[in-house]
Amino acid sequence: MDNVDALVKLGRVTAEQWGLITAEQAEQVGVEAASLDALAHSDVLTVAGVGVFQLAGAPLPPHLDIKVAWLQLEPERLAWQRLTGNSGVISHNSACRLHGLGDLPVGTVEMFADDRGPSEAGVRLHPGPGPEPAQITVVDGLPVTAPGRTITDLLHAGLDGGHIGGVVADAARLGLVDLRTVAQQVTGFVSAYGLPASASGHDLLSRLLADAGESEPVPVGG
Repeated sequence: MDNVDALVKLGRVTAEQWGLITAEQAEQVGVEAASLDALAHSDVLTVAGVGVFQLAGAPLPPHLDIKVAWLQLEPERLAWQRLTGNSGVISHNSACRLHGLGDLPVGTVEMFADDRGPSEAGVRLHPGPGPEPAQITVVDGLPVTAPGRTITDLLHAGLDGGHIGGVVADAARLGLVDLRTVAQQVTGFVSAYGLPASASGHDLLSRLLADAGESEPVPVGG
């Protein structure tokens, strides 16, 4: 197969997938490993991650590490085929990055996934139960936990209150959450964050916002 024919076939996939394609997807459209290697060696493709390639010269998509890790989880399936279900849902710190919330450490890509064996380096797979359909939204073509679910996941993971408070504040300012609803959802975490068992979810949100240094805390009562 010549390079032009291979690129036409690859382009049909990469056009719908941030300029990226997996080796398994390439094989499905008739471009075998030898052709991929030849294109990579001729700098027509670049290696974006293990088994994931990008068309050379294309703009780097935002959050490339997240997209590559997500494609590696189910490399044979196309992105548009994976927007339903609760496996392969971007979560925790990575969900905050996609939503633009807080100032959390960047490094590990996190997502909910069924038991699929060991993940790539720098990826943390959280076993089920994953989020319900109503707790999933789509951001830049990726299934992501909705902000309210993301907040409860961070609390469940025991992230420090200051970082979670920053996420809560940003989500409220952007109109992505109803804090009255979030307050109801976080009541079970009050003791874990140093409040008496009699404290309310509103009390916990106020504590988290204070820990984040909010000089004018986002209102959570009323």
